[in-house]
Amino acid sequence: MENIKAILIDDESKSRSNLRQLLLENCRNIDVVAEAGSAIEAIRIIGELSPDLLFLDIEMGDISGFDMLKLLTGKKNFQVIFVTAFDQYRLQIAKACAIDYLLKPINTLELSNVVKKATVQNNPKRENKRLKELISNLDKPNDEQNIAIILFDEIEFVSVSKIIRLEADVNYTHIYLDTNKQYQVYKTLKEYQDMLENHNFIRTHQSHIINFNKINYLKSNNEYIVMDDNSRVPISRQKKDEVLLKIRNGKS
Repeated sequence: MENIKAILIDDESKSRSNLRQLLLENCRNIDVVAEAGSAIEAIRIIGELSPDLLFLDIEMGDISGFDMLKLLTGKKNFQVIFVTAFDQYRLQIAKACAIDYLLKPINTLELSNVVKKATVQNNPKRENKRLKELISNLDKPNDEQNIAIILFDEIEFVSVSKIIRLEADVNYTHIYLDTNKQYQVYKTLKEYQDMLENHNFIRTHQSHIINFNKINYLKSNNEYIVMDDNSRVPISRQKKDEVLLKIRNGKS
């Protein structure tokens, strides 16, 4: 298998040097073919070199990493690994589209893991569907954004507005849509909680997350919620005050 051509994009030269050294020591299948200290410089280099992989800082002086991706023209047939010092709101969009990221200071084990995943996903002839969805999500309001549903042999994107509820099943999560379709995904409920916390979803119970826009009614004894698909979702004692307050405030 050929080595993967990578570009390091970060406005801090020290961060680029550190990452280059870590890749040299831990990821021998990565060839760093160029570095860029700004988004404008990176756009030019990407057009010239057609890389397989970008290590892209989110917070840069001129244009953010997210805005840089929006400015790129042509097919996005490369992988992206975001690198940032901040675990912030925009990273949730990356998580929702199943795009990996690294937090500074970079942990070598995490670096090896995300590079391994990027190597498996790399297909220079195919447009990166995850990246295409991420760019699309950046211009959408929260309730119109899509999240990645990773199945055993494919990936699907679903609008958060279509999700009624999510239910834990050990290390799996069942996702129920308003189209009567459901998925079983090998991800924990906590991972989806992190993705959906800004999308009007709330965890009502250790095993349940609901879309507040899909509530039908609250049972009078406040023990469970009936959703639009007539499913009953329990409310735990620990979550009851939080859930009831949100309902009283108009599900906002």
